[in-house]
Amino acid sequence: MGKRDSTDTAALDLNVGRWGNSLAVRLPIELARQLGIAEGSTLHVERNNDNTLTISPRPMKKVFDQAQWLAQARQHLATMPSSPSVMREMRDSARY
Repeated sequence: MGKRDSTDTAALDLNVGRWGNSLAVRLPIELARQLGIAEGSTLHVERNNDNTLTISPRPMKKVFDQAQWLAQARQHLATMPSSPSVMREMRDSARY
């Protein structure tokens, strides 16, 4: 058998170990770097019909862009008809 190149991460045999009451697989750091994952990342696992697994990194959550959100909110508010002030109605009907 030929020696595997340690930088080849296209196909790997990984060992399963115990981690508390669960089983875990360790990923070589080079593979983790190539996938863009780090400690705390979430991986998506699918079991295929032939009992193989497909593992892929979960896409990163979109960063909240306050300026974009404000622009969308203003655009939405511009489409809404104006109505009488609720505060004015409450003040006018208040009993003192």
